[in-house]
Amino acid sequence: MARPRDCSYSVAPEYRRLGLARTLMDFLERLSTDVHKGYFVDLYYVRQSDSSAIDIYKKLGYSLYRQVIGYYNNMEDAYGMRNALP
Repeated sequence: MARPRDCSYSVAPEYRRLGLARTLMDFLERLSTDVHKGYFVDLYYVRQSDSSAIDIYKKLGYSLYRQVIGYYNNMEDAYGMRNALP
């Protein structure tokens, strides 16, 4: 079976703190379990300096599972985050 893929998503500053990230992640997780029978959701990737995004994902049950050295053009590291699905 083909592995589901997604793109890079972000929420515009004027729409932050409205629960949109939670809604989007809930949808992607339901899609992963109900349609694709997935076991976990990986986030590729979160900037190491983006503490707001990291905090949101941790609140949603995601954990850091790897670090990618120099992933971004400015050589900033990225974190891979993962959430096991029910």
